[in-house]
Amino acid sequence: MPDDPNDPRSERHAVLDVFGLKLEVSNPRLAELLTMNAKEALTTDLRELSPRSEERMRAEDIAQAMPEMMVSAPSPHDDDVARIRKEFRMRVAEAGQALGFETRPDGLWISPTGVRILTRTAERPLSLAAATHFVGEMSLIHQQREDASECAVLFVVCDQQTADVFKVAIRQRRLYNVMRTAGIDNLEEMRAMVHGGTLSHQQATLLLAPVANIDVGEMMAVLHAQSAGPEFPVDVL
Repeated sequence: MPDDPNDPRSERHAVLDVFGLKLEVSNPRLAELLTMNAKEALTTDLRELSPRSEERMRAEDIAQAMPEMMVSAPSPHDDDVARIRKEFRMRVAEAGQALGFETRPDGLWISPTGVRILTRTAERPLSLAAATHFVGEMSLIHQQREDASECAVLFVVCDQQTADVFKVAIRQRRLYNVMRTAGIDNLEEMRAMVHGGTLSHQQATLLLAPVANIDVGEMMAVLHAQSAGPEFPVDVL
């Protein structure tokens, strides 16, 4: 008989430490999926996550994650994680300011053009399951905003591999018209281009708002190709 997840004696599996909270689950299959590294997640056939087979993870397993969440007592490791998260968010906010946005503590970036971008950060690699969960949560938050029609969502992540994971999650949920993902290196490269006069705020806004593509890295490649030719026009995208 399986362990009762409400029984404090049940074995717990720590899978995530996000937003200052440690996420633990009792389902070992769910723990395995949530801790899958980014490379494995990208090479995993999404059909393997289908609830149609008893050998595959059931849809309700994902729903178990939040009800089973437990908050552990703070530790030195937790303090380090919180510090790294805070430093990463400050780094992202500083890049946003350098790109010409008004940045607010809640992660909202406001452009003088009227475009609003709600940013969320991931300072370390995440699995496809975790990224998909965050994309779904942000979709709900976005839908409830009064300015939803003028507001986009941008996930700023630690590296390109994690950006690829979020790209898959966004496409899987068909939210490419609302969301975009950017590696912090891409964001800071854009910052340097604005400082050097080769990228305008309007162009940066087009890159970061979901107009034509999901991954900012792909759009940066377009900019690099354009740098050898005529000046990059704002209305190209």
